[in-house]
Order: sequence, then C-alpha cells, then structure tokens
Amino acid sequence: MEIRALAVTADALAMALGVSGLLLLVLSAGSDCWRQDAKDPLSSVGLSVRCRGLWSECIFDNVASLWTCDIPISYLSEHPAVLVITRVLVILSGFLTLAAFPPFIAGMKCTNLIRDKVPLKYKFSLAAGSLFLLGGTAGAVAVLWYGIDTVQKYKLEVSFGIPGVTYELGYAYWLAAGGTACTCSAGILLIVASCLNAQSQEKDQSPRRRCPDFKGTYL
Repeated sequence: MEIRALAVTADALAMALGVSGLLLLVLSAGSDCWRQDAKDPLSSVGLSVRCRGLWSECIFDNVASLWTCDIPISYLSEHPAVLVITRVLVILSGFLTLAAFPPFIAGMKCTNLIRDKVPLKYKFSLAAGSLFLLGGTAGAVAVLWYGIDTVQKYKLEVSFGIPGVTYELGYAYWLAAGGTACTCSAGILLIVASCLNAQSQEKDQSPRRRCPDFKGTYL
C-alpha cells in the first residue's frame, strides 16, 4: 500500500508539472514579447515599449495607451535562422508534451483504462515520461539558443555603442523557460517512478528461495 501511495503521488505531481509546462509553452508561443527594449541609455526615451516575439513585433505607446503589432506578410519569407529554429522547436515541444498525456493517463495508477495488466501500465508511463522529456529537451534547446543569441546581440550593441533600440530577454522567454523546466521534470519523475515500480513489482513476483530440507538425512 505504501508503494502504491507513493506511485499515485508521483503521478499527481507529474500531471501537475506536465499541465503547467504545456500551458506555459502555449502562453509563451502566443506572446509577442520574447525580447523587449532594454532600459539603458541606448534605448528609447520611455515614450513606448517595444517587444519582439516569434511571430510579430509590437509597440505599446505609453502616451496614447495603444498597443500595435507589425505582423509579417508571410511567415515563409526569409527570417533569421535562430528565429525559425526557435519556432520549430517550440511547436515541436508543445506537440510532444500534448502527445504524452494519453499514454500518461492510461498508465496512471488511479485509472482503470487498462485492467489487470500492470506491466503494460508501466510501459505506458515510461512512454509518457520519454515524450515529456523529449518535449522538454526540444524546448530547452530553443530557449538556450534564443537566449544566447539575444545576450550576444545586446553585448555587441552596447560595447560598440550602436544607436537604436537594444533588446533584452522578455517575459515570454521566461515563460518558455519555466515550461521546459516543468516538462523535463515531469518526464524525469515519470521515468524514475516507472523504473522503481517495475523493480519492486519484479521483486514481489519473484519466488522466494527455500532452504533444502535435510530431515532424515544421516551420514
């Protein structure tokens, strides 16, 4: 009973992490503020706030309280490689995370979708953990690459005193970072819990060794 309670707790925690990761990834992908103008002397004078996302560039006018976005005519036109790859990896991360939920629900200890087939439940949980981990890894690569590119451009523009607006990491970037962390944590938790449960199940089902009976044996 104690092992089962721990397994149910691990499933609940993994579910919370997986749902949180998926929501954060969706919010970050739909937000237009992966980069925002830096608050330094090379930035704007404070009359507006500029944000760049994966799909558009937006400006908020502080005087008129107006938010306007510049959407490209075609998403298939030429764009920087880091932007295109980040788009692909974020979308891939979201799809992999979403695809992990059906096997995860089927493999949960508190569900009865698969009855009397405990090894099959472990396989479903292991598959769900692998999908969560792959989705989190794809998102982590996107976040890391985009962050390094943004920091390098910022340092270059500041060091050379390039006029214009300099950009730093925006709130949507940190939403994506949190989403990938939650997704990776859910995957690792499911994989570890599935392996431990499988080992404990094998130990319970293995026949106990019995000592030979030497009664009535004389030399």
